Amino acid sequence: MALLGVLLLGLAVAAPAQPSPALTFRTLTAAQGLSENSVYSIVQDRQGFLWFGTQDGLSRYDGVEFRVFRNDPQRAGSLSSNFILSLAEDQQGRLWVGTGGGGLCRYNPVTGRFQAFEYEQNDVNGLADNFVRVVFCDPQGQVWAGTEGGLHRFVPAKKHFQRFVHAVATEENLRRNSVRAITQTPNGTLWVGTGEGRISFLNRRTGHLQPDPRWAAASAVTCLQPDARGGLWIGTETDGLWYLPATGPARAIGRRPDGPGEAIRALFLDRQHELWVGTNKGLVHYQPATDSFRTYQHQPNAPHSLPDNVVLSVFQDRSGLLWTGTEAGISSFEGRPSAFAAYPEPKGPVWAVGEDGAGRVWVGTESTGLICYDATTGQRRTFRHDPRDPGSLSEDFIRAVCIDTRGRLWVGTQSQGLDCLEPGATRFVHYRHDPAVPGSLSEDFVRTVYQDPKGRLWVGTEGGLNRYNPATNDFTAFRHDPQDPHSLSNNFVRVVHQDRTGLVWVGTGGGGLCRYNPVTRQFVAFRADDHNPRSLSSNFVRSILEDHTGRLWVGTEGGGLCRVDDAARGWFTTFREPQGLPNDVVYGILEDAARNLWLSTNKGLARFTPTNSQFYTFDTRDGLPFDEFNAGGYYRGRGGRLYFGGVQGLVSFVPAAVRTNAVPPPVVLTGFRKFNQPVELDTSITVRRRIELAPSDYFFSLEFAALNFRLPEKNRYAYMLENFDPDWVQAGTKREATYTNLDPGTYTFRVRATNNDGIWNPTGTALTIVVKPHWYSTWWFRVLISWVLFGLLFLAYRLRVRQLLALERVRHNIARDLHDDMGSTLSSISILSQIARTHQHNQRTEQATALLDQIGDSSRRMLDAMDDIVWTINPAHDSMEDVVARMRSFASDVLEARGIDFTFRVDQSVAGLRLNMRARREFFLLFKEAVNNLAKYAQCQQAAIALVYEHHRLVLTVEDDGIGFDPAAPAQGGGNGLTNMRSRAAAMKGVLEIRTAPGKGTVLRLNVPLRS
Repeated sequence: MALLGVLLLGLAVAAPAQPSPALTFRTLTAAQGLSENSVYSIVQDRQGFLWFGTQDGLSRYDGVEFRVFRNDPQRAGSLSSNFILSLAEDQQGRLWVGTGGGGLCRYNPVTGRFQAFEYEQNDVNGLADNFVRVVFCDPQGQVWAGTEGGLHRFVPAKKHFQRFVHAVATEENLRRNSVRAITQTPNGTLWVGTGEGRISFLNRRTGHLQPDPRWAAASAVTCLQPDARGGLWIGTETDGLWYLPATGPARAIGRRPDGPGEAIRALFLDRQHELWVGTNKGLVHYQPATDSFRTYQHQPNAPHSLPDNVVLSVFQDRSGLLWTGTEAGISSFEGRPSAFAAYPEPKGPVWAVGEDGAGRVWVGTESTGLICYDATTGQRRTFRHDPRDPGSLSEDFIRAVCIDTRGRLWVGTQSQGLDCLEPGATRFVHYRHDPAVPGSLSEDFVRTVYQDPKGRLWVGTEGGLNRYNPATNDFTAFRHDPQDPHSLSNNFVRVVHQDRTGLVWVGTGGGGLCRYNPVTRQFVAFRADDHNPRSLSSNFVRSILEDHTGRLWVGTEGGGLCRVDDAARGWFTTFREPQGLPNDVVYGILEDAARNLWLSTNKGLARFTPTNSQFYTFDTRDGLPFDEFNAGGYYRGRGGRLYFGGVQGLVSFVPAAVRTNAVPPPVVLTGFRKFNQPVELDTSITVRRRIELAPSDYFFSLEFAALNFRLPEKNRYAYMLENFDPDWVQAGTKREATYTNLDPGTYTFRVRATNNDGIWNPTGTALTIVVKPHWYSTWWFRVLISWVLFGLLFLAYRLRVRQLLALERVRHNIARDLHDDMGSTLSSISILSQIARTHQHNQRTEQATALLDQIGDSSRRMLDAMDDIVWTINPAHDSMEDVVARMRSFASDVLEARGIDFTFRVDQSVAGLRLNMRARREFFLLFKEAVNNLAKYAQCQQAAIALVYEHHRLVLTVEDDGIGFDPAAPAQGGGNGLTNMRSRAAAMKGVLEIRTAPGKGTVLRLNVPLRS
């Protein structure tokens, strides 16, 4: 191996050392919704929103969208000016906004409104002027503002300002009290920087600003930044960067060619106590520990470079992400370069990679041959195929690289067999398939080269598996034999691995996973079975790894990652995209020192922790130079560095240097809409906890956001409406939920989210939603309805009881009639029959005949009465048509038998009337009594019967031209006819009138109230 190293050093061409990776800036501009591109100030509020102050408005950012606040003279509570110079949040969560010309504004997050504090002439307790360059909220809860006229402290109880100026008369220099910067050191001292160039502190005893004598007045002080030691970093207008320690003289920083520019616009000390300096010549990173600078500037052809060289503000959010405001937008970036380093060459696909004992990296490419990198010297050597040189590489398309324990370099090519470079040699030895030579390579399409722990070399081809025999310098081939179930399952061999028990595992392209036992010389195949969830997930195996515990992991094409749980039973556990894998094609698997598995896919890299089955995914958004990787191109170096080859080159990294975001994101509601129209609430939706909806608000939407700004496009959401959704709705990246036609009631809307690395905020946020019922669904209306229903039921009950009583009375009357009329008639018939029988025995024929005639008359009367009863109780005869027909028939039978001419007139209005059973019986029997009396006693020649309906009354008239009678005299025959008729009329609540006199005829008029 040493000889090979000497050879490479002798042949190597000098290559420049790879530069350290640059920072990746992700820029947002007005095109994405920022109010304007010149960002002067940045702050993060307690909810987690980021606020950007620009030349034309204030922008609030939730990771995806901006909400812009501007001055609107027609809207109360808007900003007083659109020129935003400074932002700060107080201890109550209110945002203070310093404007250029509009004074100081205070934003209330509960109401979403601004309160303006502006200069008023002759107001000694107000602002000195409306140009507020800086606003600062100290840890003690006090709010300070700097204007051209001095330092101001807001007095909340009186809602006015206390002003502090230098004791020296201001006429000497108009800029002496122009406060440009405010800060506080850890000892509680409040410092200001002025436009005159002074650094002054507030002397609380005298109530004046007192210049620090160690600082000589120079150009205007633009910014101040304290450190943990009590010192001050000072940015100036034209004199660069300075440091003023807690004790001792001030000193200039960076007066060198590679130092910051002269105009300092912003200073920020990050969590690593490293200083970020915004200048008019770019962003400068200064590390005090090493006194080193690095400048980041705009690169015209680099989309992820700084967007502009004029840097106006720098800030670090709670997750550690840094932000810089420029004159061309706002950019976020990580303070450290990406851990994923791309090799400068090759630019094309990489299919193989390995590392030799000297730490050199060997890279097999698709079109540029074999490349060797020496990281220690920065040198690179390329091996290419030369048709004129038989000892050169046999082909430039390299599919496999292996450096064995003897230092030999084995190279598998796409279609020209296997090459070997011995230590110290300058020419490659070629191994190829030759059908005429026993023991030659089984196929020239080589896909993998592997040396097992026992030193045996295995070569996988598209024509079977080969084991190299060093003693005879030939190969033993293993191929698929359809007649042998214990042969290799498929000849397309992609990967080989020998486990710690000595079994050899072979991954094939279409035949699944095979296990070879060197003792029995038999293969056992494990294949995918759609009916068995514990089987191998895919028959196309790309990679195999044995972890530190001896467990086997299998990467498949289309089936994700499989863990071998029980080889004897063929049981596997599969992890795929639903479990967090970015893609189900797993090309390579490597284990790092922390026992995590790293997987290369078609959609980036994944880090998998077997102990908790947690996936972290990484793609170009995380700093990877590309997302799509290739089979075979993966290797773990001796120092723990991992290598992965892909479609655009080679990526290497130290796993421990890869940063993940473990901070769960705050989750907030950002919008409320009805029928897709935004709704302005009296309380901001971000802090509101309850909303009431009218019955007409049957279509509404809620918008929400996870306030994680590190790759926010990877945030994921889940929401649920309690009492409506049965379970959490996995919304993916969708940031809104819509509901329609909710039943009246109380619901709780909950939403939670992950950050870019899949860390959930399990609590999220919640909103109570009360859907009010329609008036007819309210409790009071239901009580009213219940009482109405109760009343109706009671009324129906009373009516039913009344009907039953009426029916009972009818039944009683019928029973009485049956008992009285029928009983007495039947009794008389029985007595007459016995008497007639006696007369017959005694041969008194005439007397017997008279009695039989009397019995016949009684029977006919009884049958007639019985017929009346049956007709009365039949409901089919309720209509007046049936009553009129029976009346006409009875009148005809009785009157015509007496030779009496009669007319029977019925008005048409009577046809649709109906009589209940009792009224019908009483009405007919009264009519019958009247006709019988007329026939028996009137001695008339003419009769007229009329039936009309007028004024809701049924009127029956029976008139004759007979002899009449005296109503005051006793009734003829001593009967009760008139009395019965009057009784029946009363039962119908009717009025019976009889107009008669001896010799004058008779008129009977019955008037019965009736509804049609």
